[in-house]
Amino acid sequence: MKTQTLPIYQVDAFTDILFAGNPAAVVPLPQWLADDVMQKIAMENNLSETAFFVPCGAGDEADFHIRWFTPTVEVPLCGHATLASAFVIFYQLGFEGDLVKLQSQSGVLSATRDGDAIVLDFPKQPIKSSTVPDDVIAALGGETPIETYRVTSRDTDHVVVYRDAKVVREMRPDMSVLGKLTGRGVIVTAPGDKTGLDMVSRFFVPAIGINEDPVTGYMHCVVAPYWADKLGQKNVVGYQASARGGVVACSVDGDRVGLKGEAVLYLKGEITIPG
Repeated sequence: MKTQTLPIYQVDAFTDILFAGNPAAVVPLPQWLADDVMQKIAMENNLSETAFFVPCGAGDEADFHIRWFTPTVEVPLCGHATLASAFVIFYQLGFEGDLVKLQSQSGVLSATRDGDAIVLDFPKQPIKSSTVPDDVIAALGGETPIETYRVTSRDTDHVVVYRDAKVVREMRPDMSVLGKLTGRGVIVTAPGDKTGLDMVSRFFVPAIGINEDPVTGYMHCVVAPYWADKLGQKNVVGYQASARGGVVACSVDGDRVGLKGEAVLYLKGEITIPG
């Protein structure tokens, strides 16, 4: 059988040490593979996201076109896999300059080198007041939230706000219930409970093959504007209280959110696929 080899990188994003933050696979491509092949690669990698990117043509607004796949579906926006991809572009592929632009389903995203960190420029994800089903609240542990919302883009994720970060940190959800959601997942968030933290959050998405995402750029495009508005400040720092954990420094400017974080290379090699 004829085969082809492709480079692959695995990067821990939103961390400056290995085995923390959120791991993503990154596969640079000269041209797009068939969608089903990219989905199978993501399933084989079995990470929360695998990012693929191809060079854009001369005269395009962006430098690369990027797409993201969970083990089961393609998603329209992913922060940590974009950070991982920018890290590969800057530090493994020798991209010249400190700004790279990435065309995506969510518009043009940018990544800028800032010392040892990379700053992503992402679209704000607006929310609207919405009732969360009682069985979902029960699956989260039964604690009564102070507010509940829904992410308006594609009417996807529930957002559940609690008064105490301890509730968020100690939550042990019933994934069998959350996995049956007709939307996508549940974001839980509360005020920060330590010096330097403005918010503590977690993100559960078993419906798309990820029980809990370790550190999520997209989620911070939801919670950062919420807490920035509540606190009356532009810059907020979030901690994602998963088992791996990660800190995301956020800046809110109109309908854009800056996400600042570091990344660490774990693996580079080749994969072999039919072709």
